[in-house]
Amino acid sequence: MKLDILIVDFAMLALVFVPYLIFILIGKREERNLKNTFLEETRKLRLRLDEKDKWNNNIIGLDKEKTTLLLVQKRRTGLLTEVIDLREVRACEVLQEVQTVRIEQRNEQILQKIDLQLKLYDGSFRIIRLYDCEETYTQDYELKHAEKWNNTINSLIVFRPTINSAA
Repeated sequence: MKLDILIVDFAMLALVFVPYLIFILIGKREERNLKNTFLEETRKLRLRLDEKDKWNNNIIGLDKEKTTLLLVQKRRTGLLTEVIDLREVRACEVLQEVQTVRIEQRNEQILQKIDLQLKLYDGSFRIIRLYDCEETYTQDYELKHAEKWNNTINSLIVFRPTINSAA
């Protein structure tokens, strides 16, 4: 073979594979930033996480001793960190928003948003957005993760010892 044909072949291969490698490296860097932020917040709050979960652009962890929930999410605007003191939470439930679309003579339901709604003791509500189709384009068992954390939070709230004041 001629040398110039080999050079052209390698150049074409490089034009095809280099962009893929760049995208993979960028994705790994963003994932590492999310993980490092989560670990930094865990150290700063001195949490010992009993349960931890990672999916899509979310990392969530629970310290049962301190009854603290830590959530770090990657959003378009940057990394969002939420710290929730579960001693202030009375109840938790999953809220999901779906859109019904007609596709080829049948109705399909497309998931739009999934939130955890925390009802606090002062009567207010706190919404934790776990999935938004405007922010994240892929789904990774979003409803399954939301239900798991809903059950985890509710079980921790139910087994909280009640303190009665003496009269």
